[in-house]
Amino acid sequence: MREAPIYLEEEEDEGESEEDFSMEVKRSVVEFVVRRFGLYNSADIAKVLNWKVREVNQVLKHLECSGRLKREKLGRTFIWTPVEERHISPMYY
Repeated sequence: MREAPIYLEEEEDEGESEEDFSMEVKRSVVEFVVRRFGLYNSADIAKVLNWKVREVNQVLKHLECSGRLKREKLGRTFIWTPVEERHISPMYY
């Protein structure tokens, strides 16, 4: 019997997809924390999630580039806030 050849490309693709999945989960968690609990700086988010500040900053920068969060200056520090949804309009009775 001959064994089927092992394709290395498939294994590399799986690693990339797992990496993308874990990054997407991190983005969702950070976005949820900011939307649900208010205004935080990156050090506070890292403390709450027990992550490194560098990891949190990477996720926050990506969320800022995608338009989901924005960074605002508050005194001498920067805080992260959710972007207001423009398509939701108030209902008048």
